[in-house]
Amino acid sequence: MNTKRWLLASVAVLIAIAVMEFVIHGMLLSGLYRQTPSLWRPQAQMQQMAWIFWVGYLVFAPFFALIYVKGHEKGKPGLGQGVRFGLYLGAMLSVMHSFVWYVILPIPFALAFYWFMAIFAEFIVAGAVAGLVYRE
Repeated sequence: MNTKRWLLASVAVLIAIAVMEFVIHGMLLSGLYRQTPSLWRPQAQMQQMAWIFWVGYLVFAPFFALIYVKGHEKGKPGLGQGVRFGLYLGAMLSVMHSFVWYVILPIPFALAFYWFMAIFAEFIVAGAVAGLVYRE
């Protein structure tokens, strides 16, 4: 394993996920969140807890990149491997995350569906980023 490339891939995945989360949740889905204000913490309280959010990302990104690196096949294009990796993980985790929360929280089905699509897209992009950055 190329440790320097793994660390670079981890940082790239962290940045890609953070940007996508901001665009998806902070911009695209903000209207849906405003329709269900009783479900969410007040903005000020969320901002105080933002460090927990970042700790989660700081744990997630290196492990995501590490799992990619362990399954990386030498001699094959990284972009294709990364997209495929993102598809597999996205398909596995987006269904569980979005539709389980639909059962638990009284959210509109549209929000659960958008979460499904967003998580799926995030994992594909994160996989592609890992594949482009990590090379032996």
